[in-house]
Amino acid sequence: MKTRHDIFDLISISRMYGADSRYVLLGGGNTSRKIGEVMYVKASGCALSDIDETGFVAMSLPKLNAIWDKRYPENTKEREKEILHDMMEARCQGETARPSVEALLHSIIPFTYVVHLHPALVNGLTCSQSGKQSAASLFPDALWIPLVNPGYILAKTVRDALQETGESTLIFLQNHGVFAGADTVGQIEHLYDSIMKKLNRSVVRKPIFTEVKVHAKRVKTVQTAMERFYGGPIKYPMVSNREIASRLVDEKSFYSLSSAYTPDHIVYSGFRPLWIPEKIFEAEQPVEAVLDALRLFEKKHGVTAKIIAVQKTSVFAISEAAMALFLDTVKIAAFTEGFGGPRFMDDEQIEFIRTWEVEQYRANMSGK
Repeated sequence: MKTRHDIFDLISISRMYGADSRYVLLGGGNTSRKIGEVMYVKASGCALSDIDETGFVAMSLPKLNAIWDKRYPENTKEREKEILHDMMEARCQGETARPSVEALLHSIIPFTYVVHLHPALVNGLTCSQSGKQSAASLFPDALWIPLVNPGYILAKTVRDALQETGESTLIFLQNHGVFAGADTVGQIEHLYDSIMKKLNRSVVRKPIFTEVKVHAKRVKTVQTAMERFYGGPIKYPMVSNREIASRLVDEKSFYSLSSAYTPDHIVYSGFRPLWIPEKIFEAEQPVEAVLDALRLFEKKHGVTAKIIAVQKTSVFAISEAAMALFLDTVKIAAFTEGFGGPRFMDDEQIEFIRTWEVEQYRANMSGK
């Protein structure tokens, strides 16, 4: 096995994209490099922005390839348990970290370097109604993969597609970003530069994040309720700008922000926001009314709300991470307008991510 000094360029490009919020947020995205029969891939739960050699897992390509010779159970939970075991067994001797859930997909892409990122511009395309058709027009040599479960199922879907169409340097995943593969770091950078330039020219409108005034009394009411519900005293992140204000008019205008676009949004900002109508402030005890809304969401969905959207008021989050991914949702919603409008993950996919042990592990590792 080669030494980790051979992945200096992998570390460099990972940090470059990881530190640029246009390409990836928090712990999202993953990268890899193949050297002989070994693939170095990002460890689950690590952030690209400050990754070092300890943030990569060395994996045996022959052992990963052997996974395709095995038949797995039809039952989702049983299959995922066996896949996880085989992925861990495919690590090279001495490795202890858990590889990215997309390690198997990285292994089948026939290039030295593979970089998977989630730019809001890209997801404006992949999370839109006409994403497939628009991608075919803008990137005719790219591969488009429909919405499927991440991990093994996604890798299998891509593998089948590659066997039909041949290799492709770009793979767009519906509601999941893009994979770029190349044999040099410079070629990877060229691919992403080309993607961003084309999409910048194609979007019809960019989000307007100019700040607007907020209703101070309403904001105080919501924050007081949140402190009591989540455990304070904490100043919870709150934001209101022209883009958000235009979508807080009513539930119809809020639709494009009302669900999850990608797995990362589910992990960090929740599978859906809590919508609170402005009439709640007419209650005899508005703080108690907001508390009731928070309790009802938790009772109905089995989790607490990470994002609270209050009609004609503002949006609140339980953490900076949750707010960062919600603002990413806002950007994507605006970008989808150039590609036929928003297209969320479907309910089955959302439920899979919500209950998937892999994503629960990633969320725990990143402390979100």
